[in-house]
Formats: sequence, C-alpha cells, structure tokens
Amino acid sequence: MPYLFRVCRFDMDHEAYIKFVLDNHRDLNLPYPFHIKLSFAGSPLLMGKAMLVIDEESYELVGAAGFVFGTGANDHQDRDVCQAELAFLLPQHRGTPLFVRALQALLDVAREANPDVEWFQFWVPGDRTELIKLCSKLASLPGASLQAANGTSLVRIPFEELAAYVRSFARKSASPA
Repeated sequence: MPYLFRVCRFDMDHEAYIKFVLDNHRDLNLPYPFHIKLSFAGSPLLMGKAMLVIDEESYELVGAAGFVFGTGANDHQDRDVCQAELAFLLPQHRGTPLFVRALQALLDVAREANPDVEWFQFWVPGDRTELIKLCSKLASLPGASLQAANGTSLVRIPFEELAAYVRSFARKSASPA
C-alpha cells in the first residue's frame, strides 16, 4: 500500500494533525492526563516539525508524528537533541515496513531542519512490554541507551546510528528475494 509523508506546513495540515491527535488521544500510549498529552502532541507544531502519514489510495490520514529540537529540562537550548513527542499509526496500518518508512521520513525532516542534530530520543510508558521490547532493539545500537524514570523509559540514540539502522531496513526491503 502506498503512503505519503507530508510535513505540516499549512493551516489545513495543522488542523488535520490536531484533529487526528484528538480523535486518537486515548490510544497514544502517553501516560499523562489529557492536557499534558495535548501539550506534548501539539508542541511540534510550534517548536519543531509535525508530519502526517496518508494512505495514498484512500487519502485517509492513518498516522502522525512530530518532534522538537531540545528538551524541556534544558529549556530547548540543547538543539543537538531531536525529541519525538508523538508517533502514532492506526492499528490496521501498523507493521515494520510502514514504521521504517515513516521513521526514515521523520529523520529526513529532522536532518533538513537541523543538520547539527546528534541525538534522537523519545519516551515510552514503562508498563507497555511490547513497546519496551521494540525499544530495546533500538537501544542496542552503538552509543544508545534505555533508561527507566518515573514509570517511563527514555530511549536515546545517536542520530547517525539510527539513520544508518533505518537505511539498512530500506536496503533489505529493496533487495530482490
């Protein structure tokens, strides 16, 4: 199935992103009250980049992702850190091929927006074993780490290591069987 990855640039994109987040906020795996979830999910529109994932056949919005540069702990001055605030695909569209393509698109947007980015990081709920299992694979990349804190886990990966890892998946899927 072909997908389109579109950076939110126009009001209609911002509106579609926020509507999608609101429609799916219970399933975002963010262990926070609604107002904090909305703050995290909306921050890429103001302080970073947000991206829509669109099914090209139906033109249905099937996912969204967004990031900011810097961390709240450092008042967003540590712009060498790209922090994903949101990454969500509707369940019927989840799978490794789309995940890899969406992550590649997000990394490309981040690199274009800030060529000096050195780290990619994100938080996951500590009680979601399937997410921790997925994240432990990413945390096994050279220089990466997985740290538990207050019921959540922080995954921190050198940007270039993650980009190379994602490219390796793209090469595997492009190779003849």
